Amino acid sequence: MDDFNDLALFAHVVQQQGFSAASRHLGIPKSRLSRRVAQLEERLGVRLLQRSSRRLLLTHVGEQFYERCQATVAAGEEAFDVVRQAVARPQGPLRVSAPFTLAQFWLTPLIPDFMRAFPEVRLSLEVSHRRVDPLQENVDVVLRVRRPPFEDSSLVARPLGRTVDVLLVSPALLERLGTPASLDDLAAWPMLSLPDTGERHLWRLERGKQVHELDFVPRLVTDDMFALRHVALQGLGVALLPEILCRDELREGRLVRLFPDWACTASEIQAAFATRRGMLPAVRAFIDHLLAHPPGAPQPGAGLS
Repeated sequence: MDDFNDLALFAHVVQQQGFSAASRHLGIPKSRLSRRVAQLEERLGVRLLQRSSRRLLLTHVGEQFYERCQATVAAGEEAFDVVRQAVARPQGPLRVSAPFTLAQFWLTPLIPDFMRAFPEVRLSLEVSHRRVDPLQENVDVVLRVRRPPFEDSSLVARPLGRTVDVLLVSPALLERLGTPASLDDLAAWPMLSLPDTGERHLWRLERGKQVHELDFVPRLVTDDMFALRHVALQGLGVALLPEILCRDELREGRLVRLFPDWACTASEIQAAFATRRGMLPAVRAFIDHLLAHPPGAPQPGAGLS
């Protein structure tokens, strides 16, 4: 294919009514411009310009060719304008995926301020329990919670905060069953759990370098952490939940932490995306907004209750 840059150079020479003016406008040596247009004419096999020492005239074919060149150059400039505008300020579509619990207790209160700050961004939020791959599903940012060791991935993962799962119980249940003397005593207590494989469930708890595996048959199984918290508040069982999800209930004494020296390995809350290179301003603005309001910090809008 012919060099489309030559079409643009030819169009500029005509628009500026000469090689000297076009050279000054483009910042390209006059000799180079003249050579490129001459090479274009040679490839086309026609004369486009009639040159003289005083003026420059288009041939009949040159006039028709110039009209088409104008349209091509204008379309190219419009294409570049789209990119320039996209990287100039946060705007356009922004596709985000988040797990249900994270969206409800942390992300949702942050959305109104983000929308007010960046009115040209069109946010599309998918809330789901399923695992989302931004490379396969054309999602700009995937929010997720991962426990180390982190798996190898081609994605970039930006840490946003940390969370730890702790044992929680209501004062009413403690009053009814008494305070357990050891973790093994909990095997006989009603337990509230996220889904696991098989009938029996296993919680792995740590205290320093000590590890304890608590094996039990749960009374309630659900992937809804808010349901687990609600049932625990009613005194119907022990739950293993993120401490930041129950911070208000713990502070107000509506839930009590059992065996506070024991907890699960801390998890990292991450924003995962395809690459840092060429990151759109809308994506960068969104991640910066999340970093300014980390999980567990006071959030605008509605709280957990």
